Amino acid sequence: MVSTLHRTSPDDGIADILQGKERIVSYAGTSQFNGRGISACGLAAMNFARVLFELIHIHGQEKLIDVLRAITSKEIIQDIISICSGWSSDLHLDVEEDIQHVPLFEKSLKLVSTRFGPPNASYFKHTLQNMQTLNSSAAVIITRPPEIIACTKIKGTGMNVFAIFDSHPRPSYPSGAGLILSTSIDQAAARLASILPAVDSSLLSQGGLQWQAQLLNNVSGHIFVSNGPCGDMREMQQSVVESSLVVLRLRAEVADLKKKNVRLTSEAKVLEGDIQCLEDALSVERKKVTSLQASSNLRATQSRSVPPTSTRPTNAIAGPSRPIDLSSNLKTTQGRSVPPISTRPTNAIAGPSRPTDLYQAKHSFSSYETLVHDRDAHEKWGLDSLSTAAALELQHSFDIEDRQLRNQMQTLVATIPRNFSCSICMEEQPVDNSVVLDCNHPICRTCVRGHVCSKIDEHRFPILCPVCMIQQNNHQPGVISGLLVQQIGVDERQYMIWEEMELSQHSVLLHCRKCQRSVPVDKQEHEESRMLVCPLPECNHIWCKSCQQSFTIGGPPHSCDGTSELDHLMKQRGWKYCPNCKTPVQRDGGCSHMTCISPGCNTHFCYVCGKLIVRSALRSEIQNGISAHYRICQLFEYPGRE
Repeated sequence: MVSTLHRTSPDDGIADILQGKERIVSYAGTSQFNGRGISACGLAAMNFARVLFELIHIHGQEKLIDVLRAITSKEIIQDIISICSGWSSDLHLDVEEDIQHVPLFEKSLKLVSTRFGPPNASYFKHTLQNMQTLNSSAAVIITRPPEIIACTKIKGTGMNVFAIFDSHPRPSYPSGAGLILSTSIDQAAARLASILPAVDSSLLSQGGLQWQAQLLNNVSGHIFVSNGPCGDMREMQQSVVESSLVVLRLRAEVADLKKKNVRLTSEAKVLEGDIQCLEDALSVERKKVTSLQASSNLRATQSRSVPPTSTRPTNAIAGPSRPIDLSSNLKTTQGRSVPPISTRPTNAIAGPSRPTDLYQAKHSFSSYETLVHDRDAHEKWGLDSLSTAAALELQHSFDIEDRQLRNQMQTLVATIPRNFSCSICMEEQPVDNSVVLDCNHPICRTCVRGHVCSKIDEHRFPILCPVCMIQQNNHQPGVISGLLVQQIGVDERQYMIWEEMELSQHSVLLHCRKCQRSVPVDKQEHEESRMLVCPLPECNHIWCKSCQQSFTIGGPPHSCDGTSELDHLMKQRGWKYCPNCKTPVQRDGGCSHMTCISPGCNTHFCYVCGKLIVRSALRSEIQNGISAHYRICQLFEYPGRE
């Protein structure tokens, strides 16, 4: 018989449960999906087991009804589901590998065993029977990816109640999470089989779905028991601290990854800009080459269109059929063009009319030979003078561009981040993450920070290079400097300890008992001085370094055993020492004859002059000594007599 437990009469529903009926408790809005926890069913199941064990420790096994009344209340169900709102990721969490090691569950739940099998009533019944053999309440977290539910055995006096918690809405509880309670193993196993039914066997025969079907056709059950009652506030604070440290560590890793992403993005943009500049420069040079080639082809075409100059011998009488005009290829002289020169031989009788004409003829003929020679060379290689000049200019521009590209390449190579291998963790890391030691051992900041922090906590100073410490024949290991401690980023407490250890090399912390303050003083002066003076203003307290006794300014000289002070006091008071055993003696009254009271001393002396009278226990010797001494000394002192 299945019924729903109404909020108005919970005691009636609990009574039905204790009579063997199965009851379902569900409140609207308590599903895991109301808190955005689409994959937080594992957290909800583990939290249900933790909260139930806490209620059992609070009420005890004898008060089973109080435990059932509490676990079926809406406030407790909402408290259990509230953990789902903190997990908004769609990543599936594994019970044994992920959720169990969270400090909240690691301190409250203890894993007993793990069972695997198909999701059928037989497997669930064997699992519940295994839980019944335990002497305390237990919980099994059942996983069939991607669903996780919890089933607990609430141990009572003479009766056990099985509670199934499912954070997913189902047809039996469509508005929120479902809590099914029953005292029958068979009813609980059947309910578990209906929540997590086995896959149709026909799917296993399909090759494309065989792997998925096998995954859905197997479940795992992790059986937990309570790890003891909740500790005091100190243990809860410790759990909070551990969780906070984990969160901070993850945030630090995320921040580090963001920094690396920003740096790599910036470097990629710089490289993209360099590539674009190089492509633009290459495009400009290609246009220059194309333009020069077109100009060269045009000039070569024009040079081929000019008719060649005839070089055959001319008739000495008739001369050439037509004169050759070279005035366009020769330089102008004094503002006028050089007249054309004929290549025929001149008349030996007539000759040139003037000497100047002869000079101009020779100069023109030489220039003509040079031009003809250059034209032959250019025609041989298919070039003219303009093409040669253009080629030289192009080569010069190419050389300049090549030097610029080489300089840019060297700059880019210098900006490429280099890596190094850490001598501690053996990981490849950027050079920027390394530290500089005197011994030049490559170590990353993380390893150095861990080494320095551990040595500071142990109050070890100086802190040496960890690589040098493992080298047997290294007699000059590298030392961690104070600047490096600041750069690696230790916390404030550890840096204060570092400063104290660094200061202790050259100073001693001096504590004054009078003003109750401490101040560092020079170590060498402290070792050489016999008495200590408080250096703080308005104090000036003086004390002995050996016995820590205070000095009195203007008083007697100090001695650690007090003899100097005693001598001063005895001289001040007029007291006397026994001449034999040096026992201090004070006369209250009477004569000046004194007898030492120390056992075995038997010394008689004069209190006025302090001299020995006699040392004897015989009466006759004492009387003779007294009579002899006081013939010259005063036995009694009279007032007003000196």
